[in-house]
Amino acid sequence: MGPKKWLTATLAAGALASCAVPNQGTALPAVTVAVPPNTIVIQPPAVAAPPRTVYVTPSVPVAQTVIAFYDAINRRDFLTAWNLGGQRLAKGGTYASWSSGYATTSWADVTVRSVSGNTVYVDLSARQTDGSLRTFSGSYTVSDGVITGAKMKRLS
Repeated sequence: MGPKKWLTATLAAGALASCAVPNQGTALPAVTVAVPPNTIVIQPPAVAAPPRTVYVTPSVPVAQTVIAFYDAINRRDFLTAWNLGGQRLAKGGTYASWSSGYATTSWADVTVRSVSGNTVYVDLSARQTDGSLRTFSGSYTVSDGVITGAKMKRLS
């Protein structure tokens, strides 16, 4: 296994606008998974979010855009998330409507499964403020550092 680079980030976020905004949720234990070679492991500090682990292949800018999108949502920096692709995901909706769509999401755990060209394949788990968990799988399309589309399917 190659060397690991450790980054610190907090990734509590909403899955999609329909899943709402991070608030407070039930903390879960960190997930331990075998890390593929040449992988960056992001482990957020225990600050307002449960311990989460996200894996992303390094030096793949399109995957880094998706991670940055969720990091911005986690920090409640909705303007940055809007500029990273929220505007495209809102499909003509307003910033206020899109950002308020995250009102019932406590956090989201996003795992980048793979990247093919400008398509980032992810699994997403979003803990809701009522304690329920919504899971999604699908992809984001990224162009010039901005998410331009999403094809996500809700699994539960």
